[in-house]
Amino acid sequence: MAKAAFNKKKTLFTSEVDLNLRKKVVNCCIWGTALYGAETWTLRKVDQKYLKSFETWCWRRMEKISWTDRVRNEEVLHRVKEERNILKTI
Repeated sequence: MAKAAFNKKKTLFTSEVDLNLRKKVVNCCIWGTALYGAETWTLRKVDQKYLKSFETWCWRRMEKISWTDRVRNEEVLHRVKEERNILKTI
């Protein structure tokens, strides 16, 4: 469901839009959809892993970094200037 919401936002894929604005759209629209009802969840290690991988997938898609490019997750976070992890806010 959240991936579908991410894919509908075609403005995230254009480099014409400022990076800070694209990050705000992701944090507002995409994470709002992905974490709907999260306060009632019991987060296990597996669930945390899935959320971290989804977050990385979003940033990679936004920056047009293919999974075959062999770019580390830390480098992806550095490129989008996103040093925090979304799971720290839950």
